[in-house]
Amino acid sequence: MVETGKDLFSCFISGADDLDFGIVGDGKTAAKAMEDFLLAAEEMKAYCQEQGKDFPELEFDFVFDVGAFFDYYPLNITAFAKRIGMNASQLRQYARGIRTPKASTLARIYEGVKKTVKDIEAGHLIDKPVPQYV
Repeated sequence: MVETGKDLFSCFISGADDLDFGIVGDGKTAAKAMEDFLLAAEEMKAYCQEQGKDFPELEFDFVFDVGAFFDYYPLNITAFAKRIGMNASQLRQYARGIRTPKASTLARIYEGVKKTVKDIEAGHLIDKPVPQYV
């Protein structure tokens, strides 16, 4: 999980109840928190080896809250809000961690992200310069 905090982003393991240790990281940006988290994972691995304990093979899939998502993927919030039919100032408050979106709002944001990804994957980009701009 990568979450927005008041002054820092935090990154931690979620849903790994079978582990007998935790790994956390933090930073001024979502990317820095993730980097710190991966460093902490390496340090935990070295510690376990020093102690003669097994360290499981771990693979991390980072999941973002709204604020961390917009920090890591610096999309234009105003344009994205317009695309999904949401008030831009409300979306900015979610992105800054000032407000927490309801489940239905979060689903709306998620669906907007999925649609954007689908459009990009479908090649909905200009692949050559428009003559008037060359």
